[in-house]
Amino acid sequence: MTNINSRRARQIRERQLKIRIALMIGIMITLILCLVFSIRASAKTDNSDMSPASKQYKSVMIYCNDSVESIAKEYYSAEYSSVDRLEDEIMSINHLSADSALIPGNYIVVPYYSI
Repeated sequence: MTNINSRRARQIRERQLKIRIALMIGIMITLILCLVFSIRASAKTDNSDMSPASKQYKSVMIYCNDSVESIAKEYYSAEYSSVDRLEDEIMSINHLSADSALIPGNYIVVPYYSI
C-alpha cells in the first residue's frame, strides 16, 4: 500500500515538475518575443529626415472668390505631380463636378502632406 502511495506521489511530483518546466519555457519564449518586437518597434520609430510625408486631410472654409484651383494652389506640395492632380483629388473627395460652384461659408476637405 505504501509502495502504491509513494509511486502515486512521485507521479504527481513529476507531473508538477513538467508543468513548471513548460510554464518556465512559455514565460521565457514570451519574454524573448517581447524583447525582439520592442527592439524592432524602436528601430521603426526612428524619426530621421528621410521619413516620408504622411497624407492628412483638412476641412477648409470657402471664402468669396475661392475656387478649387485657388485652394489647390494654396495646398499644393511636391508629393503631387501637378496642381491639376491635386484639384482632381479635391473634386473627387468632395464629390464636385467641373461645373460645381463653391459656396462661401461652406467647407470642403483638402488633402495635404505633412512630415
